[in-house]
Amino acid sequence: MSAADHDPSEWDAAYLLGALTPEETVEYERYLAEHPDQEAGLDSLAGLPAIMDVLPREEALALLDEDAESAPNLVTLATAARKRQRRAQRVRVATGIASAAACLIIGGFVGHLVLGPQQPAGPALQAMGTGQRAGVTAALAVSAESWGTRLDWQCQYTKDWATTVARYDLVVTTKDGRESTIASWSPSGNEASNLAAATAIPAANIRTVDIRVADTKVPLAVTTLG
Repeated sequence: MSAADHDPSEWDAAYLLGALTPEETVEYERYLAEHPDQEAGLDSLAGLPAIMDVLPREEALALLDEDAESAPNLVTLATAARKRQRRAQRVRVATGIASAAACLIIGGFVGHLVLGPQQPAGPALQAMGTGQRAGVTAALAVSAESWGTRLDWQCQYTKDWATTVARYDLVVTTKDGRESTIASWSPSGNEASNLAAATAIPAANIRTVDIRVADTKVPLAVTTLG
């Protein structure tokens, strides 16, 4: 692989779509820590989930075509940031877009750092504690990995207002008080299940994990690790 192919500065869209491997996720987060000025570029793609709200499934799947260069701009936006990477990685990004678009149509799940819907077999989930507002109950599993932490969760929306929220965030707070949004998703129906995300933050450094309405500070469900 050439130096141009392995350039973390081109990975922002893939990072938001959860299309990076755990190792690549760790590498990209280290890159952001070393180049804080690059976070502006990441913020510029923060509206990607909203774009996917209107992205037809057929257009998303068209990204998997060898000749996807002619696809509409809304589709190619997500791959533009990684256009100089090897095709295998571009396909993985396209797969992430297609999967997310399909889930929007049939289930409604969008996230960054998200590994995608998992098979039922997996880490045992433990009920999360109640938060400061009733409406969401959830269960979570936190798994320490060599590259950081994996989080698996599911939730139920028990109040009418909870099903109409535009977006939820899964937020990790470290023992030194830093907050990081690890994943975001949009509700569809009364529950969401088989969700998973990854972060480079070691499990031993995590104090709490909570679910909240995006861009708010009120926890709806919370797990305290230590």
